[in-house]
Amino acid sequence: MEDIIPCPVKDQEVFQRVWQRVMAGRSEAGSPIQPAPSGGGDVSCECLKALFRQDGDGLPPECVRPEEEPRPTRPAPEEDDAQSAPAPEQLPPEEAPVPEPPGQSGLSGQGLPPQNGSGWGGDMPSLWEEPQGGDDRAARLRRHVMDALEGWQFYRYLARRARGTDARALNSLAGELHRHARKLSAAYFLLTGLRYWPTELLGTPAIPSYWGALRSRHQAEQRQETAFRLAADDWEDPDMLELYGELADACQQRCRRLRALLEQGV
Repeated sequence: MEDIIPCPVKDQEVFQRVWQRVMAGRSEAGSPIQPAPSGGGDVSCECLKALFRQDGDGLPPECVRPEEEPRPTRPAPEEDDAQSAPAPEQLPPEEAPVPEPPGQSGLSGQGLPPQNGSGWGGDMPSLWEEPQGGDDRAARLRRHVMDALEGWQFYRYLARRARGTDARALNSLAGELHRHARKLSAAYFLLTGLRYWPTELLGTPAIPSYWGALRSRHQAEQRQETAFRLAADDWEDPDMLELYGELADACQQRCRRLRALLEQGV
């Protein structure tokens, strides 16, 4: 076989034939040399002979080119080293800034009154207290407020003694007097700047009999109408004149309704 190998190798085709014969059935990826393209040889005659003698197992060290030298591989880390190596520190995620609740900034509460009390902002007027001198009209208004509240209480208790349409009519009269008491209380506040709503002074009305209660309430409405018309003479304010005229007319209407209840039962 040595006789057929030219020396020096000048024709790459000869080397290709020898290479195919030597590498028959072998993987070219495991060979330290690769066949060069045609046009000239790149392996000496001595190295080619050594390759043929070793039956493709590799070239001597002096025949291996520097660029073909195997690169050293990095040894794999042992398990103990891998376990002992500290894990990379994980930083906690950045938290988003918590927004300030409304009304906590320094400028949010400027110019606002303190919230004292419920529903009125702490600006409720003072209650009227005895003794109170001064204008006779104020004393008269207090009497009118108290009369209206007592009539409201009377009609409420009287409605419990009635049935059907009579009970509904009496409850309607009670609601009407409650509204009139509020109007009179507002007029008192406009005059004095004080509140007057003495519901805590109300007691349980005496109602010995249903028919007698209707009669006594009819007489009270007549007296109240006269009191309203007399009180209007002390006022020049058109609003108060209109209020007293409205209340006097309402007393007349309630007298008629009480008369109708009596007529139905007698």
